[in-house]
Amino acid sequence: MICPSSSGLGKYTLGPSEISAYYYGDYEDDEYAKVEGPDYTKGYFYVRGKTYASLSSKRRGTTVTLTSKTKYYNPKWDEKRSYNPKVKFQVKSGSKWKTIKTVTAKKGTATYKVKTKSKKTYRVTFSQVSWATGATSKSSKR
Repeated sequence: MICPSSSGLGKYTLGPSEISAYYYGDYEDDEYAKVEGPDYTKGYFYVRGKTYASLSSKRRGTTVTLTSKTKYYNPKWDEKRSYNPKVKFQVKSGSKWKTIKTVTAKKGTATYKVKTKSKKTYRVTFSQVSWATGATSKSSKR
């Protein structure tokens, strides 16, 4: 039995294991058998905390300051906590997104300043890891 609130987030491995199976005959005959043996089946699964990414932006002259806040849900404390992933700041170029800077968040915050005269659309994104999902913020035009 897995309980993320006490066992934690991450990778869980299954097997190999010892199995026991019982067979009971019908009511008229007292046939009974027990089968024991190893089950060599192996597998794994991940329990990941949901993550959240937000992006705020402000312009001062030709400098646009982009600030990302990142959090993840931790079932152990039943709350969202700060998360420090490698955040990719991206700008929209045509119909595609182009990474302009990758910053490691500190205390759940990552900031990047970009100089530009024209209005552009930005977003932040980060990848999933073994214990947390990835996330992408809503876009911000500044």
